[in-house]
Amino acid sequence: MVSLRQKHQSYPNYWEFPGGKVENGETLQKALTREFSEEVGIDVTSWQPLIQIPWEYEHDSVLINIFVADKFKGDAVGKEGQKVKWISLDKLAGYKFPEANRGIVQALSLPSSYAISGSFENKEEGLTILKRTLEAGIKLVQLRAKNLSEEEFIDFAKPAIDLCHAFGAKVLLNAKPRLLNKLTKADGLQLASNEIMALTERPISNNKILSVSTHNQEEISKSLDLNADIVLISPVNKTSSHPDLEGIGWDKFSDLVAKIPVPVYALGGMTDKDITNAQLNGGQGVAAISSFWKK
Repeated sequence: MVSLRQKHQSYPNYWEFPGGKVENGETLQKALTREFSEEVGIDVTSWQPLIQIPWEYEHDSVLINIFVADKFKGDAVGKEGQKVKWISLDKLAGYKFPEANRGIVQALSLPSSYAISGSFENKEEGLTILKRTLEAGIKLVQLRAKNLSEEEFIDFAKPAIDLCHAFGAKVLLNAKPRLLNKLTKADGLQLASNEIMALTERPISNNKILSVSTHNQEEISKSLDLNADIVLISPVNKTSSHPDLEGIGWDKFSDLVAKIPVPVYALGGMTDKDITNAQLNGGQGVAAISSFWKK
């Protein structure tokens, strides 16, 4: 549900998600229940945390706590004179929200599992494994095939993108930004940390998803300067591919996520059993190769 901000408010005629400030003695969930009752006349109690958005306004710094719920009682109505409406998640990107809401819109449209393609011998095997991955319920895929030439990658990516979309999944290319001009059906781009430091502006249009891999605060800050829509942080746990590197652990992950206003995925030694840990520490979920690539 969204509501339209009124002429007497800041950001008039922008859409927003119902909510408000926490009063003394309230938990976040109790504050949300009260605000929804006061603003739109519905009773919601089964709140689940989605994302935290740290945001700097001109004269204030705030932390926006976002919760979701799938059960409620009552019929929504703008009790303060505002227009309210229900819209499907796939339509959110077509509405004008304040900039602080950009991370919320992304978080609502993204799953908790982010699959990265692993090894395959040829295009046919790659597509077969990808189909098994999608049949397992994956809704976000990164096509990564560093062993392929550009022509081979394009040849694999074209049917792979169509296959992902047939299953209702988004697909990002782990490739140079210019490849989006040849693979226009892709939903976005995944960039490695060593590819972002020389960039001075966002390398793709705003209607595509930009995901960036990071390992430290400097890289995170750079990804946000580039208006990244997704940030990956790694390695959270020790991995078999880099056994000499210690994972940063969940406490450090949580500290880093607290400063990031867009969805974050934990990467490095992750399985689907780590999704809850990632979410409890502020993340959107986990990204992985071996756990999700159904070879």
